[in-house]
Amino acid sequence: MPIYEYDCHDCKKTVSIFFLTISEAEDEQAVCPECGQIKLKRVLSSTSLIRAGMEPKKINSPKVPKNDSSLLAETMKKESRRSGRDYGDDFKEVAKRLEKGEKADSIEKSLRARVGEKMQAH
Repeated sequence: MPIYEYDCHDCKKTVSIFFLTISEAEDEQAVCPECGQIKLKRVLSSTSLIRAGMEPKKINSPKVPKNDSSLLAETMKKESRRSGRDYGDDFKEVAKRLEKGEKADSIEKSLRARVGEKMQAH
């Protein structure tokens, strides 16, 4: 069940479209779920791979101290601009809350509660 990403020529958004099979993705015309147009260009999606028995590595960036909310917000916005992608309203909300000095753990907890998830110890 593949999910492909496309850039929409009309609404300028990057969208993900789910297909039941690879052949369906090849045979069917992709339609932008945002604006309904068919002028889409398929883009190469980011991928990740975790092998069985391996834990993903945590990366602590030396540029962003864990407790510096405003610097984290600045880095998020900079990377968003660099990528040229719109990461959506939740991303913008997090950046705004970080700029105001709220701690990342507090933001994560409230966002998880909003969707009914419980925080898990890492």
